[in-house]
Amino acid sequence: MSRDPRYQRLLNDKRWIEVKRLVWQRAGGLCERCKRDGIAERGVPYITPGVDCHHIKPVEGATTEDEMRARCYDDRNIELLCVACHIKTHQEMRSHTKEQVQANKKR
Repeated sequence: MSRDPRYQRLLNDKRWIEVKRLVWQRAGGLCERCKRDGIAERGVPYITPGVDCHHIKPVEGATTEDEMRARCYDDRNIELLCVACHIKTHQEMRSHTKEQVQANKKR
């Protein structure tokens, strides 16, 4: 999780709670990446519960606070993921490498 105070303020806003609820309803409470990738558990397709709302375009990658707000609250920029898919997604994005964490701190 980011330590950027601007990002933290956005996530503590009532609007974020509403957007998360909408994303959860849209996904039916299931991991959208597992659904998309056709991952099944014990032979039953798509039953992996989603627990994390993931911003597809990182909020911290925005250059202005208005753009951060727009990315944060745009439900088309958010997908519901299970823990395993959320970790996998960040590994693929390389967003938690030592270099990336240091770059985020400088911002």
